[in-house]
Amino acid sequence: MTTSYDFKLIASGKEIETYQYLDKSVYKGFKRRKRKRKQPMKEQEKIESSSLYRTRIKIRRLINSNTQLNKFLTLTHNKEIFDLKISNYMFNLFTQRITDKFPEFKYLAVPEFQKKSKRVHYHLLCNLPYIDSNKIASIWKNGYIKINRIDRVNNIGKYICKYLNKDMCDIRLFHKKKFFYSQDLKTSFELFGSTALNYFDEVCKNILPFSTAMFENKYLGKIIYKTYMLESEPKQPEIIFKKSIIQTREKNMIDFINKADYN
Repeated sequence: MTTSYDFKLIASGKEIETYQYLDKSVYKGFKRRKRKRKQPMKEQEKIESSSLYRTRIKIRRLINSNTQLNKFLTLTHNKEIFDLKISNYMFNLFTQRITDKFPEFKYLAVPEFQKKSKRVHYHLLCNLPYIDSNKIASIWKNGYIKINRIDRVNNIGKYICKYLNKDMCDIRLFHKKKFFYSQDLKTSFELFGSTALNYFDEVCKNILPFSTAMFENKYLGKIIYKTYMLESEPKQPEIIFKKSIIQTREKNMIDFINKADYN
């Protein structure tokens, strides 16, 4: 079923993003045509650039939705590991070993190539408790580790994406998986149209936007984009909407009783 909307809201933890489409409505519910496999080099670069943009957004939203990821862990090889496929296999074994030791382990990881040595290394946001770094290195088994706590950054997702901005453009990562994460991490949710507006009115009352931008899309025209940072993570929309439905029913019942008494 195809529907249209001119307002979209995305909630990722304490961060709320809104998109207001000024010129055209957006249609959802239809499938896009598949791109042809072979593309000219310039067209491939455009597609890759668009993919990187979407990747950074997804990383930021995942991080902001999972505030328990408050440790920044770097895993480095001590051998000449330049092949991403081989290194990713070794990283996967590490996640299995550390999950065996710490079943609650959750992570989001980004592979990169070191500038000088060209070896693959990994940056992770994770929820490890306090552990001696030597113990983590013994679980990693492939080289050096460094771990730091992140607890003084309001928008960690934005901070991390800014940190990774240049490295993710490495041509050696083109058409490769650019990040990994635990499958049971919380994800952001999207709302559209009147549903999004009702939710926005409920959770963003009297809150000034953290940032505002207007840009123009080739197909959709002018769009106003705003972000809001809440003091605490808002309730899930279904809880708010159930409350709203109950309140509406109660009001309708009171109106009915009053009208009956008047008659």
